[in-house]
Amino acid sequence: MAIDPISALGAIGAILKIIDSVTGQWDRYFKKKTEAETAAAHRVTTEQVAPGTIVIRDRGRDVETITAADLATLDPNSRALIKALEDSMQRHFEIWTAVYPTRDSSPDPVVNAQIDRRLKDIAMTMCQDLGKIFGYLDSIHKYLEDHYENVRFLCGDLQPPQSER
Repeated sequence: MAIDPISALGAIGAILKIIDSVTGQWDRYFKKKTEAETAAAHRVTTEQVAPGTIVIRDRGRDVETITAADLATLDPNSRALIKALEDSMQRHFEIWTAVYPTRDSSPDPVVNAQIDRRLKDIAMTMCQDLGKIFGYLDSIHKYLEDHYENVRFLCGDLQPPQSER
């Protein structure tokens, strides 16, 4: 199925919005930050300002723009894979939002440990998909890793050691 550059851009925008949505929860859950520490406005924000343009802002200052024209340089299969990654991120986000409220809710520590493992697995899958998106963006010289450094570092912490891969 051919995905046009505007649809691929919309998929990237949706992925970045999902990451923006879970960052606070990930910080609280995996990094044990307090609600107050994660309640501050995100340093980096993403906004799809037009169907063909996404703007990334750092502390309110525009730092990167991604356009449908940028994605037109990717082959059709790459754009289709971006859409598939968005679908995967969306599915895992829905699972995350269903499982997250159940953390530490059982009197049984084994059940709580299983939920912890499930949340970590969901986050690792989302991180893998995000890494692939960053790879596509890198290929068109749009480098967002520095702007999403908090998520990137958290994703790195969630990865199993090399010996377990």
